[in-house]
Amino acid sequence: MTWGIIGAMDSEVALLRDSMEVERTEEISGLTYYIGTLCGQKVIVVCCSIGKVNAAICAQTLAAVFKVDRLVNVGVAGALDERLRIFDVVVSEKLCYHDADLDIFERNPPFVSEYAADKDMVRLAEQACEKIAGTDFRCFGGRIVSGDRFVSENAEKQRIVGQFHPMCVEMEGAAVGHVAAANKIPFVVIRSMSDGADDNAGMSFDEFAPKAAEHSAKIVMEMLKLA
Repeated sequence: MTWGIIGAMDSEVALLRDSMEVERTEEISGLTYYIGTLCGQKVIVVCCSIGKVNAAICAQTLAAVFKVDRLVNVGVAGALDERLRIFDVVVSEKLCYHDADLDIFERNPPFVSEYAADKDMVRLAEQACEKIAGTDFRCFGGRIVSGDRFVSENAEKQRIVGQFHPMCVEMEGAAVGHVAAANKIPFVVIRSMSDGADDNAGMSFDEFAPKAAEHSAKIVMEMLKLA
């Protein structure tokens, strides 16, 4: 079994890449794929860059070229649910876009507007969280929404919450879920909170994103150990 692991920023995959035994690298569409083993599992780790299209390009390459058996999207997000604190982790149950007309998606192939994460992978991620969570963070499951903008205004935050009732917001997860669903590959998205997706989000992100990214990467490593 081979795991494809995607992060949008270098900080989100650095710990994974540095901890793995790299056998070789391949460059496709400007992205470098690190192929090797991590925590006893065959993995391909890649930084896809920011945004839905970049994430989709990367996920489709992992599916079609490398034929991975599992997809994991790891990284940071803005908290939307009032229970969440900085560094808390959300494991995806479902994902959708917050910046698209979802009715159009439902009327056209593949006739869905929301992408459900694999239940076994969700359970594995939650078990991994339980093993390493403590005073630093807590773990929640729920809906994650994605869009091609960094949410940093209270008004935009409230619009998204009112329309979708998600746990958190980011820029890639739903695209990874979309590609995974199209290719029938089990997937899960793991997000550690770096900010509150509000008027202070930019300042909070700069301060907390590196540690938040490390948390989510450690959860993936624990998943690989448990698998």
